[in-house]
Amino acid sequence: MKIIDISQEIRSDMTVYPGDPRFHSQVSASFKQGDMCEVSELTIGSHCGTHVDAPLHMIPGGATIESMPLECFIGPCRVLTFAAQVITEKMLIDCQVAEGERILLRTDPKGEYRPRNGHFNPAVLSMRAAQYLAQQHVRLVGIDSPTVENMEICDGEIHRTLLGAGVAILEGLLLEKATGEHYFLSALPLSLTGENGAPCRAVLIEE
Repeated sequence: MKIIDISQEIRSDMTVYPGDPRFHSQVSASFKQGDMCEVSELTIGSHCGTHVDAPLHMIPGGATIESMPLECFIGPCRVLTFAAQVITEKMLIDCQVAEGERILLRTDPKGEYRPRNGHFNPAVLSMRAAQYLAQQHVRLVGIDSPTVENMEICDGEIHRTLLGAGVAILEGLLLEKATGEHYFLSALPLSLTGENGAPCRAVLIEE
């Protein structure tokens, strides 16, 4: 069994989405202070690093992160590699995306836009592609970009199309090591009551 970590490291100097809270760790107890253990106080945004979006993120009154079905985040998945910054409906149709699948979109196979380099992967879903995935009733869509939206427009329509159809969104993945197509995905978000999203530790398992 081979495990591929597709998560970003959470660190104080990491690149975050413009305007989002930065990660901060402060020592609460430590051996150096004479305490019997190490404890930290963490400050972190709900969409920090590799994370899951809940419907509430973009839909007023939408479902919160702890209420989302765990089946969305664990199970067989497909990694689809596209040499394009805009993923179109035709690309997905050609891949024969089926109902109930978990689909991860690999658009940065060389890791040129790794968040730790301070760059943002510009790859996005087209609206027709998002509508197609929603119509196919896929369980989850993941992408190796900080958002499925066009960062220049960022009107939330792609999110609302997917989340409104019950499709979980997994963003901020690192997929350059996922050179195959079929894997077992585990990307369980933190169970944060009432929240609009949560970081997760996402891995692919290859038998």
